[in-house]
Amino acid sequence: MQQWLASKFYYGWVMVGSALMINTVVSPLGPVIFSFFIGPMTDDLGVGKGALSWALTLRLVTGGLAGPLIGMLIDRHGTRTLGIFAGASASIMLIALSFASDLWVVYLIFAISGLTGLGGPGGQLLTQVPLAKWFVAKRGRAMAIAMTGGMMGTVVAIPSAQWLIEAFGWRNAWIVFGATLFLVVVPVSALFVRRQPEDMGLHPDGSPEALTAAQQTSTSAIVTNVDWTVGQAFRTPALWLVLGALAIAGVALTGTLVHRTAFWEETGMSPNLVAFGTAMDPFTVIFSAFIFGMLADKIPTRYLGFIGLGGLALSVLPMIFTSGQAYTIILHNVIWGAAAGAYVTVNSLIWPNYYGRKFVGTIRGITLPVSIGASGAGAPLFGYLLGDLEPDVVWSLSLVLFAVAALLILLAKPPRLAPARVEPQPVSAEQRARWAGKRP
Repeated sequence: MQQWLASKFYYGWVMVGSALMINTVVSPLGPVIFSFFIGPMTDDLGVGKGALSWALTLRLVTGGLAGPLIGMLIDRHGTRTLGIFAGASASIMLIALSFASDLWVVYLIFAISGLTGLGGPGGQLLTQVPLAKWFVAKRGRAMAIAMTGGMMGTVVAIPSAQWLIEAFGWRNAWIVFGATLFLVVVPVSALFVRRQPEDMGLHPDGSPEALTAAQQTSTSAIVTNVDWTVGQAFRTPALWLVLGALAIAGVALTGTLVHRTAFWEETGMSPNLVAFGTAMDPFTVIFSAFIFGMLADKIPTRYLGFIGLGGLALSVLPMIFTSGQAYTIILHNVIWGAAAGAYVTVNSLIWPNYYGRKFVGTIRGITLPVSIGASGAGAPLFGYLLGDLEPDVVWSLSLVLFAVAALLILLAKPPRLAPARVEPQPVSAEQRARWAGKRP
């Protein structure tokens, strides 16, 4: 199958299609869809929203702990076998949720599902890292197309989750999502996913040969042509600035995503209005991620990061000043979705653009525990804060966190390798005599 496809056009676009399909069906693992389950699950299990939110935190934490190993395995072996295992495991965990009757069982299931590497707040390692290896000059547009899958999946999953929960209960809703995930991720990974173009005798972007000096010069302002080692990357200020920005933003991002649905309902909005308003977020991201992905091949990555994080800060204003007006949920989600398109684009691109293709899986895997750990803390932190403080105070904190993250990523200039230092070599007496004999 893959040989026939490779003979027709560049196989990297098959990888893009595979990533799009996988991203589409794993959306129920994210915090947006989980937010619709919080109400019925807390009522059925007899626990508080803050306590249940720790389940998402555990998934993110175990995902972060597994990140270094997953990243290293992706660099060495690709994601074909990993995708099969992750798809099967994640689907089994979603189906297992339907049988949970105690909170500790929910915690355990969520923790195990995090080990699959799917459902991360910044996207999936299993779909992003391979595309970073298959594309260089066209990396932005390739990832933009793949990332729209997650947004399209969320758009479909929001009304599906609401309808399934109301019609069949939250337990059966998890079974449907788990079965769908298995039927897509496992066969797609087995049939179409490959490690990197060189394994198939190809070059990035479908070029007939490796990048020429002219092509390298034309892309060097946006994408590095140097494969940084892990040690070199961790000695650059840019890495720590980016990591700090993503960690701070992760707290606000997950905290806001998980609890905004319940907040809008508590202001008196109907469940249908909340579902429609929330769906405007991923629907908007479909277009914004595609647009920003195209721009990412022409505009420095840190500028897109500043736009995205600054826009997320701006989107919180309607939440701070709302009194339950319908237009505020629409305004929030449209601005949020437009800004999130830039944010998810940067989250995917900044690592390969700054540090190259060869070790990007390992670098992302090692940095993942910090950003995911911070994201995991957001849901319970905001849950407890909303129980003790006025909502506008909590949302103001979210705005400040996004603004600080925007400033940090703007300061993260692309790193540059210092030229190798050439140590002077001692000159032997024989060499000096030879040189002296050549003098006129």
